[in-house]
Amino acid sequence: MFDRRIAGSLGLLAFLILIGMAGYVTIDDVRWFDALYMTMNTITTVGFQEVWKLSFISKIWTLFIMLAGIGMFFFIFGQVAQTVVDFKRIGRIRMQNQINRLSDHYIVCGFGRMGSAVAQEFAEEGKPFIVIEQNNEKLERIRELKYLVVEGDATKDDVLIQAGIERARGLIAVLANDADNLFLTLTARSISTELYILARSIETASTNKLIRVGANKVVNPYETAGHKIARLAIKPGVVEFLEIATNQAKVDLTMETITVGAGSPADGNSLVGLNLRKNYNLIVAAITNPGRPTRFNPDPEYKLVAGDVLLTIGNLKNLKRFEELCSKRD
Repeated sequence: MFDRRIAGSLGLLAFLILIGMAGYVTIDDVRWFDALYMTMNTITTVGFQEVWKLSFISKIWTLFIMLAGIGMFFFIFGQVAQTVVDFKRIGRIRMQNQINRLSDHYIVCGFGRMGSAVAQEFAEEGKPFIVIEQNNEKLERIRELKYLVVEGDATKDDVLIQAGIERARGLIAVLANDADNLFLTLTARSISTELYILARSIETASTNKLIRVGANKVVNPYETAGHKIARLAIKPGVVEFLEIATNQAKVDLTMETITVGAGSPADGNSLVGLNLRKNYNLIVAAITNPGRPTRFNPDPEYKLVAGDVLLTIGNLKNLKRFEELCSKRD
């Protein structure tokens, strides 16, 4: 559609040039090349010297071509501008269609230093996610990275709904300040009661408030960084191991939580009965279940029950295989 529009405009321009040439040849009986030169000189309003002495009728014809040429250039400019606008609009429509097809995805609200780091991690992990941002410079950066993005205020209901919050798996609230994250968390929780919400707090006093309005987990980056620095100083080997275990980019080893589904082959089976080491080469570091104490380094004879969450270490391929086992029904 856009190519036809621009092609049509250029066709009209070519037609005007031919008409102008024919007029000069007919009126003053000049050569076709001289007529072309004079027509282009007039249409572009360059104003070079006339090739021949124009007759009165030729001067009238020149005025006609001049006005028609100026109008034609404005028309072509408008068509090009409209095409650019339409391309952007169609790009937004295509992106929104991609967003509408997503489910079980993450929504990253804010693309500052922390938000961009979260988005990069999701992209490297191959996790589906959407960024919500309203700053123009950050929006350009997001589009350069080819991330799915919704432009707008993340604290608004319609913007969250546009990002598919009702189908989302989790929301990351990393807006500029605690007040915005607090309002965002409250808004998101009012829309979806099952959504996992992870919020950032700058002030320690905001942590409890964020929990009260619906955040599942609150992270204070300064406290977290302080604890990590202390652990690095006290137990550097432990921290290094945990970083290796949770960073796939460095080694083919990662740590995942896997939930035992009701009726799955794992439900009612023991760890030794599942032959985790032989069949999957996995290590179960801990087992948690709501209402029960956490079992660290669980007994191999422990019988798994539906709802158990296994903190498991291994390579990603084997973890995915074991997760499929725990989720399927016999």
